[in-house]
Amino acid sequence: MMRGLIGLMDVDGGPTPEQSRLFNALANHVLGIDMGSMPKSLALSPLELAVHLPDANYQRIFMQIAIVLDLCRHPKNEMQFRRVEEYAAALKFNGVELTILRDFAHLSATDASSDFFRFYGQYTVDLSEYNAQFPPGDPRELDDQFFDRITEFAHMPYGSLGWAFTNFYARCKLAVPGRDSPNPSYYVSHDMGHVISGYEATGPGELALGAIKLGLDGSDANWMASLANLLIHEVGLFTHGTNTQFIPYGSGGDPYYKAGVRDAMDMPGAADLFAEALQRGAACGGDFTKLDHLAIAHMPLIEIRRELKIPPLSKSMYDDKEFWPTSY
Repeated sequence: MMRGLIGLMDVDGGPTPEQSRLFNALANHVLGIDMGSMPKSLALSPLELAVHLPDANYQRIFMQIAIVLDLCRHPKNEMQFRRVEEYAAALKFNGVELTILRDFAHLSATDASSDFFRFYGQYTVDLSEYNAQFPPGDPRELDDQFFDRITEFAHMPYGSLGWAFTNFYARCKLAVPGRDSPNPSYYVSHDMGHVISGYEATGPGELALGAIKLGLDGSDANWMASLANLLIHEVGLFTHGTNTQFIPYGSGGDPYYKAGVRDAMDMPGAADLFAEALQRGAACGGDFTKLDHLAIAHMPLIEIRRELKIPPLSKSMYDDKEFWPTSY
């Protein structure tokens, strides 16, 4: 896989510094090896990779990483996109994510965003709060009890999941999801992921949250959630809306790449945070995204982390050492 990725990035002068940092971080955290000094002669062409990597599951993972690396190349590069298509063709891969990447490469920001919203809508239910009593979707489908229970979080004991959820919103200066929020059931589930995993609501933190979900379960829904985070915080194709979940944002589809402005994955430590998140997700003993968070909001956060065997971050984003178990 790594040799194939070397070939993937060997276009138009080779990988960008941002691509190299992410590639090396993935090799270090996921494989435990240093790829920084590996010669380009190790690169596998698309057809060679298809021979060396016959397993469909690993081919899918390869294409996911390839797409992430493409989105981390700035400004947009047609040669890089074409190389991704060459590897996809050799692996006989034609997932919806390739259509999303093609849209981003060739359509306006508005049109590319619209297509993504349509694809993403198929997975909203899977990414929303898991509770049969409170179906996800239009906020009018949620009864008062759903919002009453969220309000109760602020009064829960110190150190509980509900208390930590409320403090996360206060710390990030965000409004707790309510009836006027777009898709509140989705955001409750999403932000419970922030609280339990330890990733703050920064650009790098959002990318890492998407990665740890992929490490937990590489489902189509989690992959689309990770793509959404990349398109918001790395590419700037669209952003969060006040009346709808997402709205188009990018001018020309690559607005974050401007003089003096760095992309989220290019921020100090972001690549390592992303790669470590994949590793942490794979090491977890349970999937925190599938929990009924409202039902366990009274439980101590430290006990939830202990029960699910969630590894602590190597470098915490927030000073919460007292809420991480010292042993499992």
